[in-house]
Amino acid sequence: MRAKDDRWRSGLPKSPILPVGRFPVTGLVVAVLTFVGLLGFAWLSWDGRGCPEAVARASEADVAGKYEGPDGMSVRLRYEAGTGRGTFSVDRWPYEWSPAYRKEKTFDAAGTWSLSQDSGVQEMRVQLSFEDAPLHRRPLRTLVVGRDGDERVLFKSTDPDNCPSTVLRRAGG
Repeated sequence: MRAKDDRWRSGLPKSPILPVGRFPVTGLVVAVLTFVGLLGFAWLSWDGRGCPEAVARASEADVAGKYEGPDGMSVRLRYEAGTGRGTFSVDRWPYEWSPAYRKEKTFDAAGTWSLSQDSGVQEMRVQLSFEDAPLHRRPLRTLVVGRDGDERVLFKSTDPDNCPSTVLRRAGG
């Protein structure tokens, strides 16, 4: 008789198929709160930028300027229209494919730059030629000229199905 009275007092139907008790309801509440928390974190961390897209046309004058990227890396592209010569300087510039255990992952340098476009490819590239290239280490030498919305960017070419991990944005923009 007591089991029948307990069911009646709780007001909750007892069902072997769909148990309604404290634990399943608590699990559901935790799952909903976790989902809402992750959704909120994604919204707060989103900076409104998408994947940059390569541009098919750009001039040296369009591309010249200072760009800043992750971990303090930057490149300043200068172009003298009268001479048709482009020079650059880089700070905290990365080596390509530098493993995590390497102590020196970046360097500072200078050199000349030019724009290039491969036949049949709809993207402009900045080619960097270092004056004093590091020995036995290959620096990042090629950047794709692109746009992210209305913003001019340079980025490291990657798999077209993924956003590039190295994007340099025009300083002050």
